Amino acid sequence: MCPKRWFLLILSVFFIGLLFFSDAQAFIYREFTIHEIIDGSTNIVFGKIKSVDTKRLNAIIEVEEDLKGEKLDQIKLNIATGWYVRGSSPQKMIKLLKVGMPLIVFYQQTHTVEGLGYFDGTWYRNRTGNPEGWWIFTHLCPYMERTFNGTTMEFREVIRSILAGERWVGAPEDALKVLTLTGNTKAMPSDGPIPVPTNTVSYEYNAIRAIHRVGNQTMAYEATPDRSLPDLDQVNILWFGHREIAYSGYLLNKATEQKIKAFVENGGIVIVSGQDVDREKPFEIGWLAGSLKGVERRPTQDFAVTEQGQKLFAEPNEIQSGQLYIDDTWTDWDGDFQVLATSNDGKDLVVGVRKHGKGLYIITSLRNDNRYTVGKNKKLIENILHHAANQIR
Repeated sequence: MCPKRWFLLILSVFFIGLLFFSDAQAFIYREFTIHEIIDGSTNIVFGKIKSVDTKRLNAIIEVEEDLKGEKLDQIKLNIATGWYVRGSSPQKMIKLLKVGMPLIVFYQQTHTVEGLGYFDGTWYRNRTGNPEGWWIFTHLCPYMERTFNGTTMEFREVIRSILAGERWVGAPEDALKVLTLTGNTKAMPSDGPIPVPTNTVSYEYNAIRAIHRVGNQTMAYEATPDRSLPDLDQVNILWFGHREIAYSGYLLNKATEQKIKAFVENGGIVIVSGQDVDREKPFEIGWLAGSLKGVERRPTQDFAVTEQGQKLFAEPNEIQSGQLYIDDTWTDWDGDFQVLATSNDGKDLVVGVRKHGKGLYIITSLRNDNRYTVGKNKKLIENILHHAANQIR
């Protein structure tokens, strides 16, 4: 199977329901993982084109299997209703369909049905009020080709593997595996005016997984909200998302703390994004092999790079004071820390590295809790991943 990226670009200006709904003809695009699409779908249909009517602009999909919900006999697709927007038209869609062609249809059935279809590198949107009636084709989704553009049969195998609980589906054997703990705080929705239950992806995670390669090394990404960190021994880099260690209280237990320390001692790299400190509830550091104190600070964009940190703040992106968004930070670090950047006249740690056994910790004070702050910090996120990947080589 050819390795593919696991991002899915879903359109919506008004993000209603879970993943699919949009009435607008002008779109913004947001990345979703395939896991989110699967979680947000009530039905996942494997089928094939039974007939194509090029004059009436419609097609019939024979349903072979439904991996999640009650199986339909067929899906009747009315293509004539399609929008004439950039990269899409009914005429373009009908020319792509051939009798016998396998397809995949993800859909969510509530008071209406919102669907996403896929065949051999082509994504399209459809919807209906009655799944046994005609489904309205709305438009092709050319931007999704960046996410998965392999064959339909390859994609089917990916979906089956994910539903079977496998991780790192399709990742090359030599890929560096990055696991991000994210999705446990309502302060981190990726899109929409309210948090969505199946949405475990943050703006921070999207910035992380945008780094596809470091030199000749392929990067592979997974996200989890599970603080027990299952299968951590399969991972090269563990990234603690913003507020995932502490948010209105400490969030890790003793077993997870010991697992993290062992992970680093055996060669793993832990990257800690900034947390949310209350004066009454300071950080706990049972996950760290060393001493450090979390402190509450006002947000700032000012920092100073040390001589040891010059490379981190120059490769591959040059980053200067005023170009980051920093919040609650760290102080009272032990002498085994390599200090790369500070704030507050050198009293607070902005980025620091501490070795432990064969691995290391990379501690930051970045505030990555929304689109604006992540936009400010994404260049350093990339630099940090480059630094971490180069330590593993």
